[in-house]
Amino acid sequence: MKMHFLVGNDIGNSEHDIYVDGKLIRQPNVYASAGMVPWTDDDIDVQKNLKNIYDNLAVSIVSPAGIPTGLYLIGRHALKTHGENVTNLYVKGNNSKADQSVPYINTLAVIAARAVERAAEKGSIPDQISVKVDMAAALPVRQHTPENVRVMKERFMKGPHKITVHLGITKQVDIKVEFEYVHILPEGTPPIFALQVDSEGNWRTTSYSTSDSNETLLFGEFAKTYGIDQADGSYLEGKNILHVDSGDGTTDTPFTRGDAVDKDLSDGINHGVGHAITDSINDLIALVPGAFNSLSRQQYSEILKSQFSNRKHKFLSEALQAFRPHCANQVEQILKHINDRILAIGANEIDIVAVYGGGSILMREQLYPKLKELCDKVRIQLLYVPAEYAVTLNAEGLDYFVRSDIYKALKETSKQAAATKQ
Repeated sequence: MKMHFLVGNDIGNSEHDIYVDGKLIRQPNVYASAGMVPWTDDDIDVQKNLKNIYDNLAVSIVSPAGIPTGLYLIGRHALKTHGENVTNLYVKGNNSKADQSVPYINTLAVIAARAVERAAEKGSIPDQISVKVDMAAALPVRQHTPENVRVMKERFMKGPHKITVHLGITKQVDIKVEFEYVHILPEGTPPIFALQVDSEGNWRTTSYSTSDSNETLLFGEFAKTYGIDQADGSYLEGKNILHVDSGDGTTDTPFTRGDAVDKDLSDGINHGVGHAITDSINDLIALVPGAFNSLSRQQYSEILKSQFSNRKHKFLSEALQAFRPHCANQVEQILKHINDRILAIGANEIDIVAVYGGGSILMREQLYPKLKELCDKVRIQLLYVPAEYAVTLNAEGLDYFVRSDIYKALKETSKQAAATKQ
């Protein structure tokens, strides 16, 4: 069976948000190495794993991309079975995502799982599937150097990559993945597309997917704050925007003029909620002795995220108590950086400060009022993206980009350049 996938790949420090063949898959961005296939009964396991393939993802990978050959448990399956003993992206220092194993292992695993899922949707699961892939991904502004872009593109495109999805103790599917073209954008560009248009190319008002029933207005609070009668994605067209993409390990502040990133005026810092969470872990363990042996950053993050769900974690109160002072330290550093960027760019050059990313949700209580005060002083509008949309903007923008005429032109230019070299 042969397939062709378009992939918009947001490789977050905490969460992996990836559009594969039009479907958004969200996973903790972690993996764990395994010594043996975790399944014991084909009759039971195969049906369970097909129904919830991303929650029970176990893959073997053989790849020329510098990935150790082995068996891996991915995302929620890794956290469920290995707890804090998982491999995630290292958020401190200047370690580039291009040089770490997580982006490659988890991307290949999810693409392979999507291939199995698509085969099942068509009615039969073959033993072998061949997948061609066109992909757009992004790197933080400071990591988006020619060398890092080259490394990431080459490691993905060096294939073919051979992935085996283990559905049961004997039932498995071998997937051959080949990337036809990969384009790496600087973070800041993808959300511009996603903030303006939905998946059908219409001016955006609510969800990116036109089939989504979510009716929360993307620009509702923004329109009310600034007295805008009909705010939709068209309001941002041609605007100069200072982005605050707040993640786990980094906060990127790209500056865009219209649809283009001005790299000379874009920056970023190694501050975000991931650092606050890491610093909070021992405090939480001390606050509730006997409740935890140890915690990973992702596990702590899940506790904090439970405040927005119907089922609050029983130690959410203590988790927030431990988190708030460390979060305050990160917020102060981020505010200082935003103020520095406004001074460097010039307040007159900036129309809007747009804040999004997973970190913006957990930091909102402390960040929003202080940032609103700063923006009011320098007559800049503040678009603090609602939590419903804050995390997935990068993946949505990358999905839109990989399906665009711009991507097709870049792919064709790359093919011509490759042919000239031969």
